[in-house]
Amino acid sequence: MSEEKVLIFDKVDKIIGKHEILNDVSFDLKKGEVVGIIGSNGSGKTTILRLASGLSYPSKGTITVNGKVIKPGMVGDLPSGVGILIESPTFMQHLTGFDNLHYLAKIQDKIHKEDIHTALRKVGLNPNDKKKVREYSLGMRQRLGIAQAIMENPSLILFDEPTNGLDEEGKKLFGEIINEYKKRGTGFLFVSHSREEIQKFCDRVFKIKDRTLMLHKNLRNWFIVLQNLEDVEKVLQLKPHSRISERHNGNPVIILPNEGKEEVDTFFQNLGIQYQLLKVE
Repeated sequence: MSEEKVLIFDKVDKIIGKHEILNDVSFDLKKGEVVGIIGSNGSGKTTILRLASGLSYPSKGTITVNGKVIKPGMVGDLPSGVGILIESPTFMQHLTGFDNLHYLAKIQDKIHKEDIHTALRKVGLNPNDKKKVREYSLGMRQRLGIAQAIMENPSLILFDEPTNGLDEEGKKLFGEIINEYKKRGTGFLFVSHSREEIQKFCDRVFKIKDRTLMLHKNLRNWFIVLQNLEDVEKVLQLKPHSRISERHNGNPVIILPNEGKEEVDTFFQNLGIQYQLLKVE
């Protein structure tokens, strides 16, 4: 994973009226990383997404997106290379899904019709469907919102409850999108009430408490393929909560609970052990 940072919050405060929403929030997000934010309703989760998108501005501190500090201004000063799905997606009801995205794509004029077709297919929508958005179900609207967020191949994508309204097929397609774009180096920041969603997709998780952000333990099961049983023994001695799984292509597999990929990489580098990541659950 690249160490290049696509998003940096540095000591950010947000005050609306007389109410302090966020206080001294600092974190960063690297290329190819998925960061999740959890917290109670009204804690400021969506406010962080709005700040990262340039739709709102910090009262104090700085926010940097793709190397550029966000500053108050008109639309021309909004951060570039950002895909956004915040709150319930809103589209023009009298247009088709494709026509809605085509209209939005004209704002930056970076992509062609073929790119919109590709994005719609990725979320399981037919780009040639003549159905108007007013006839869409909640799940179809959510799929269209995800397509809108990814269609310009941004380097940073912001998601607010991204699987809301999606059926199992839609959730599967969403997972495929996350994996595909992570490999491209896209960074994701999303908020979700779903523990399963956070557990499955996020490399790091932060929790909002008392108006600030703190790293939250997000234990995931890493299925690691090792080269020999001596390496397995070393890991079991240092990680007593790890356990052995079924072999993969004849090699031993160990299940290692950890907080994120960086911790896994550091652990094996310090041991001098070569490993292959089989899957994460």
